[in-house]
Amino acid sequence: MKRFFFLGVDVGKESIVVFDGKKRYEFKNERGLKGFRRKFFKKRQDRDKAVVIYEPTGPYSAFLEEFCAINKIKVVAINPRKVPRLREVLGHRAKNDNLDAELLYKYHKIVSGEDIKQLEYNRDLERLSLLVSEYQLLKNIESKFMNFLEFLGRHPVDSKDSKQYMHNNLKGIRERILEIEKGINELVKKDKDINRGTAEIKKVKGIGNLIAAYCYIFFRKRRIRNRQEVVALAGLDPEVKESGKRKLLCRISKKGDKRLRSLLYMGALSAIGSGSGVLREYYERLISRGKPKKVAITACARKLLIFAFAQYKKMQAEVQTA
Repeated sequence: MKRFFFLGVDVGKESIVVFDGKKRYEFKNERGLKGFRRKFFKKRQDRDKAVVIYEPTGPYSAFLEEFCAINKIKVVAINPRKVPRLREVLGHRAKNDNLDAELLYKYHKIVSGEDIKQLEYNRDLERLSLLVSEYQLLKNIESKFMNFLEFLGRHPVDSKDSKQYMHNNLKGIRERILEIEKGINELVKKDKDINRGTAEIKKVKGIGNLIAAYCYIFFRKRRIRNRQEVVALAGLDPEVKESGKRKLLCRISKKGDKRLRSLLYMGALSAIGSGSGVLREYYERLISRGKPKKVAITACARKLLIFAFAQYKKMQAEVQTA
């Protein structure tokens, strides 16, 4: 690892804090990261030797990831669930942006070559990601509007203005949803890699166009190596709190992609509701053991993700051997 120089980057909403092993710097978190670029990446060779260590923080880390992908700067993305344990091991009891940047920098001491990745910037992939996110948002809004309309229909006070407003907005939302569906289909057909990848993932029962597209984006952009990593990055890994020999709590960590978890949950419901198949049998086994329904459905969502990832890796292997 001597040929690299490492930067610990703690990402916040308004700024990023960078630690280079000697000094801390703070820059505005904006598209292009102008201050960050001027300080550390004036020359091409600086980009080739640098490795950015950061903790993915959803939308806040988007500018950093875009910057690294476009400029071909290597990164180490630390699973969010590892950071609190790392803080304990290295003796960082307090939590603030300055200390977190230093903590992330110190992680380079245990980084392996497999941990260092090159993020990909693909305009079609980014556009597809945006459309899928907007689609999911609008579907959630549509559901809430419909629920409120049902509430208005049962309310003792008749509110014609409210109903008219809801109906008008629902019409616009549904028109936009149709436009997004068309846009997603066009992008998938346009790019042969995206088309092949989503087609392979859709072979899993319970996965439709939307889930297949989001899974493909998730797997490809993050360059995930194994199923333990994909489960953790989706926040579907078990989190156990222990006291001595007693397990106090066991649940999913939720320290990952919330949208993906939501989509997988709906996909699991669809597969279970079909009345047959591997996931239906798995669900029934869990219920027979006394597991609550919600726990069983979440376990099926995790299994669905593993199946989807297996199809993706299978496709990658076929492409490499072709």
